[in-house]
Amino acid sequence: MRNFHIILLLVSLTLGSCTPSNIETDDNSSKYNNDPFVKPAVITPLTLPDAWPTNIGRNPLNRSPATTRTKLVTLGTGMPSPNPYRAGPSHLLIVNDQPYLIDAGEGIWRSIAKAALINGDVLTPGLSPEKLNYLFLTHLHQDHTVGIPSLLLNPLNWIFRIQQEIYGPQGTEAMVKHIFSAWKIDIDAAISDGHDPAGGRATGHDILFAEDGLVYRDDNVRVEAFRTRHASLRDTFAYRFTSKDRIVVFSGDGGPYHANIVRAAKDADVLVTETVTEENIQYAPWGGNTVEEKKKEIFRFHFSPGVLARIANEANVRAIVLAHEQNYNSGEDYQATALMEEVRAAGFKGEIYSAMDGDIY
Repeated sequence: MRNFHIILLLVSLTLGSCTPSNIETDDNSSKYNNDPFVKPAVITPLTLPDAWPTNIGRNPLNRSPATTRTKLVTLGTGMPSPNPYRAGPSHLLIVNDQPYLIDAGEGIWRSIAKAALINGDVLTPGLSPEKLNYLFLTHLHQDHTVGIPSLLLNPLNWIFRIQQEIYGPQGTEAMVKHIFSAWKIDIDAAISDGHDPAGGRATGHDILFAEDGLVYRDDNVRVEAFRTRHASLRDTFAYRFTSKDRIVVFSGDGGPYHANIVRAAKDADVLVTETVTEENIQYAPWGGNTVEEKKKEIFRFHFSPGVLARIANEANVRAIVLAHEQNYNSGEDYQATALMEEVRAAGFKGEIYSAMDGDIY
């Protein structure tokens, strides 16, 4: 395995097209619903309707503007409940062929490979493994961070030297150090096999701003962090990426209305965010036994459609890309676009998309 060499076929697009050429169909109807599937009689967190292949209405799409040099790739659009068609939360911004990762959920390398295989190799230069140097964490919940060990350690197998800089809330620096301690046996074995990772380490950086500030800057992007609130976590951040031709904002997981998210998203071209159904919240498998209990608990952790619409309108956001959606339903009348419709009904007038793994915006 140590001598295994892999070349990723990396994320690409056909400029000026809305659909990658290798998956074009007349209506882009989903091929996922051909997967083997037995409709469950009992709905559990393992069998939620959102995870049924028959409820996946389309293939991944390339919706990015034809002329932009700033591309958003939704690598993992899942939530904590396991879904074989959605990896854990993770996104990628590619600016002038330089990639920047936002969050590292379960299956992050597989998410990158999936996006590559779906979209071809036009953007291969932007996802050369040795360029995956930067990761920005919105918060330290496990579903947004459990992919970090894989992100850091897999390059040892490939004999790549990736110097990775990881920025996040207080605790990020310690997390990175503990990952290396936890996998010391594997790292020592790699070194004894002649694959010393010198020059390919990772460093964690704690963000300690009281409210907001500049986290990172290079010739491609300016990255600002804005402190937010996610349930009991006080150390959470939204990130505002400003390139020469676009502003892309990542809210992370939400909660009640927060003015800092409005500030972060001001006049953004794209707000990458999340929401939970309010109309069908009775079907949520967590949060309490009654609708009132569920609303009180769940909306401490996540945006309601109404709160999200308010934030986006006040910030004058041009487009919303929804990921980490919690689109609960009975299964009998599931609609993949239901959360988009709830946000629209709450008053948002801009463009809105329900993302899936492998999309480009």
